[in-house]
Amino acid sequence: MKVFKGAICLVLTTLIFIFPCFSTAFADEANPPAAVKKYAYADLGSSTYLCEKPDENTAKFIIPQTYCVEILGEDKNWYRVKYAEDNGLYRAVEGFCLKDDLILCDEPLENLYLHKTIEIKYTTDKPSSLLPGLEDIVITAAFYGSYEIGKTGCSYVYCNDKFGYISGVITDYPLNTLPERPTMAPASKSSTNAALIAAIVVTVAAAAAICVLYFTGKRPPKAPPPVT
Repeated sequence: MKVFKGAICLVLTTLIFIFPCFSTAFADEANPPAAVKKYAYADLGSSTYLCEKPDENTAKFIIPQTYCVEILGEDKNWYRVKYAEDNGLYRAVEGFCLKDDLILCDEPLENLYLHKTIEIKYTTDKPSSLLPGLEDIVITAAFYGSYEIGKTGCSYVYCNDKFGYISGVITDYPLNTLPERPTMAPASKSSTNAALIAAIVVTVAAAAAICVLYFTGKRPPKAPPPVT
């Protein structure tokens, strides 16, 4: 009987340690963690176009090399993305990038988006050399990325609450330090499943041990005294 009591204590102790595993697993399933933002970056030497639609003919500009986009969703071979934020002169823009043109990263790079302003100068023609003309007008614009039409390069900018293009390509901007590849591992539920399986195995083993101890430790009934 002492052996049987000891076995009961053993299995109860085991269940006390195992129960939190089940509780945690079920709690994780019932209350999944908040969605984590996903990012991808344009590699060095790449020409990653942000397009208005999942169609290369709707390209707007090339994402600056080593800078990121936030991934909002997927559409076959395309990521739906966001570039830039509503900050200062910049405004967030959404569009689509080909998956093959981006590299996923498990953590955002040091500088998510390029913040570079440029000055646009407007000059008016003087009506006459004898009359005073207007001074040049200089406006600061937010640079988003370059765009190439054949051999002609231009830049996509945001200026005076409007997006548009100006002639010339901006290439003198700082680059991010890129992580070593691969940078992102797919999420898996294998760890949770393994914990559940281990908990079940230990519980079954403990129950089997009780049965064995019970039946092997059970004493046979005493024989009746001989009749005299």
